[in-house]
Amino acid sequence: MDPEDWIVESIKLYKDLHDFELQEATRVLDWSGDKSFCIAGFTGGRRHEILQLLFPQKLHEQQNQGLCPERDLKVEYGGFSQHPVYSLKRFPGTSLLASSGPSPSRVQIWQIGAEDKDVIQPTISILSDPSKETWTKLAVSGAGPPCVLHGSRVNGVHITEIETAARLYTLAVSCSEAIGSLSFLDPSTFHLCCLSGRQIIADIRQPGIASEGPVAPNVPGAGRWVSAVQPDHQDPSAKIASLSSEGHIAITDARDMGAPLKCGKAKSSDGPAPEDLTCVCWAPRLEDCISISGFDGTVQIYDTRQWDAAVKEVDALFTHRGHSAMGECEDGSVPRVTVHSWHPWKERTLLSAANDGSLHIWDWQDGPTQSG
Repeated sequence: MDPEDWIVESIKLYKDLHDFELQEATRVLDWSGDKSFCIAGFTGGRRHEILQLLFPQKLHEQQNQGLCPERDLKVEYGGFSQHPVYSLKRFPGTSLLASSGPSPSRVQIWQIGAEDKDVIQPTISILSDPSKETWTKLAVSGAGPPCVLHGSRVNGVHITEIETAARLYTLAVSCSEAIGSLSFLDPSTFHLCCLSGRQIIADIRQPGIASEGPVAPNVPGAGRWVSAVQPDHQDPSAKIASLSSEGHIAITDARDMGAPLKCGKAKSSDGPAPEDLTCVCWAPRLEDCISISGFDGTVQIYDTRQWDAAVKEVDALFTHRGHSAMGECEDGSVPRVTVHSWHPWKERTLLSAANDGSLHIWDWQDGPTQSG
């Protein structure tokens, strides 16, 4: 479909849709507040920008504006990484970031606005156990002294206090499975999802594994798995959304990971997602809504309230097709979404980025199942 035709047909499905172009594609998005966010590069070159960007003033106005092809994102702070950045996390309530990537086997800590300047400056590096199958995954905690949970294999998971680089915890198990994702459940417990689909919860106050279970035992050969913990989860009933590279989705209860509560199978025209690009997120302000990307040029949003434990294809509540409809990679291929993220407070506002360097901020309209 011609981009102009897509805009005409789809714009009514959005409250707002803003299209930006980055100098280098990103696979990380982390909100810094209501009006700013952090990105980092991962493609080509010897140096990769790591930036905190501010949206233009137009995006903060209240009236509907439709499509706004802006190109004036403002760089608030910036720096350079010598290595591609695959994961970037901001420590809550601080001006500190943690990053990791395919090489080297380290977690890099960054200071935003170092020495009262507009720079993002590296501080300490934390050694992380290497893995041939994957790269170091991250989760951060702002409860007490800032700490980072990191590892690429189950027997290489550690918690490190970043001010002193002191290792506070090591997961005492012998399993060497590769990790797909890491998340804190609360200040004392964390969840990890192995690429194989094995789930583990550990309590840092005791050695070993507190509980474990398969993501979806009734889905054999479902590819590589990643997970996300439901936001605002300061209670024992936290839900975990897991996504496989073949499009299977499972919702489990952190209190009982023996079997999923709900299952679904996403529809994708491009087949399995490439390695490490699958992304699953919970909507912070919409009940039981999740979003996925990495399979093609779309971001798909699902309402899981009517799902059950049966594995079957499910329809998306909304599909954002803007990256594939409006962009094109240098080789002429259709762009693929690399990452997306929900706004922390605006219930239907998301950021998404693709491998052609496009960055979209969009606010989808509430209504029946739609495809934008």
